[in-house]
Amino acid sequence: MTKISGQAQSFVPKEPLEVQIVESYSAADRNDLAGGEKDPSQTSAYQLQWRPTEKHVLVVEGRKRVCHLGLVRQTVEVQGNLVSVAGIGGVLARRECRGRGYCRIAMEAAEAFALSQMAVNFILLFCRPALQSFYGHLGWARVLSPVWVSRSRGMSCSPCFDGQVFGCGAVAGRGSSFTFAYLVACPVFWF
Repeated sequence: MTKISGQAQSFVPKEPLEVQIVESYSAADRNDLAGGEKDPSQTSAYQLQWRPTEKHVLVVEGRKRVCHLGLVRQTVEVQGNLVSVAGIGGVLARRECRGRGYCRIAMEAAEAFALSQMAVNFILLFCRPALQSFYGHLGWARVLSPVWVSRSRGMSCSPCFDGQVFGCGAVAGRGSSFTFAYLVACPVFWF
């Protein structure tokens, strides 16, 4: 487990904050963080299958987990070249903790970890249109080109997040077409 100390800028936490990078995050952990919400990401209607994440960034206040996001290493094709990326998915903060900077802390820790420990060229995530401004505020750049995904039915343009891909770091794909080289729908890059 990797520990990183952090503190949200927009409020004063009641207890010290800690960022942990861990290997596992169970369905029970997710349910606890979601407060019993069945679809906190509001993406179940798309009926996509997502690849499980490999690393988990947790923001902990005192002894209580207040935010999570997952990371997965993935290979994508950009203009015919295979590129290693980290995908961010499953961003979730407790309902009563939203708007306090926890997701920003988790995103910054995930970016630092992915770029330094996962041997990737850049980082991607998919998000719903309602979240574009949030990620834009964090410095992510929107990729306007089509995003193609490999699914069990073959290649198709991303069915629900077309144009909603953000990149951080060396955004090699800006203005070019992304093709995700994996056998199920856009593995995990969703929100």
